[in-house]
Amino acid sequence: MKVAILQANLGNFDTPQDPVKQDLPEGVSVTFHRWTDDDFPPILGLTPRLQYRIPKTFGWQMFPDYDFYIWLDGSVSLKRPDCVRWYLEQLGDNDMAFFKHPTRRNIRQETAHIEEHLKLGKPYITKRYKNGLHKEQLAEIMLDKDFKDDKLYASTAFIYKNNEQARSALRLWWYHASRYFTVDQIALPYVLWKYGLKVKTLDEPLYKSGYISLVSNHS
Repeated sequence: MKVAILQANLGNFDTPQDPVKQDLPEGVSVTFHRWTDDDFPPILGLTPRLQYRIPKTFGWQMFPDYDFYIWLDGSVSLKRPDCVRWYLEQLGDNDMAFFKHPTRRNIRQETAHIEEHLKLGKPYITKRYKNGLHKEQLAEIMLDKDFKDDKLYASTAFIYKNNEQARSALRLWWYHASRYFTVDQIALPYVLWKYGLKVKTLDEPLYKSGYISLVSNHS
């Protein structure tokens, strides 16, 4: 069984740390790959933030032939040797596993949060999502009357099985990222539901579980 841990640091946005050596179950191997400007140089016309989402949603295609993928945003790392083992155990027979969002509960709350902070000129949100089409994205999603808006995940770190359901959901996630260019968490519950994925919600507190550690924090 082959596991890939994937990360990207484009434009030297973060000061990342490699995951520590993992204590793996028998028969499991792990490879870590981080995209940088050296092997994924800036694409003319794309901001680093949008380009970064290409490996986030298509890592399975860019770094192929693994059974499972663990994605880590550039600001986090795995600082315990049992992290990969834990993620695999949590995933079980599901297609993907995500931490629950630490403060908000659905995509309407997330959209309202972005809108409020933009109106207030809060630096963290403004620098990232000014003029992003978060309201238009929510409107498109809510046109699907069968979708129930009752979940919100943190997209900071997640694991997925390399199967067609997960790949299809990730493709649709990229559509939303490139079409609306706003916080990627808004579309996530919808794309997972749309393709009928079996999703494990990790109820551990995002940064207090020990299985994900913040190593670079930009305002």
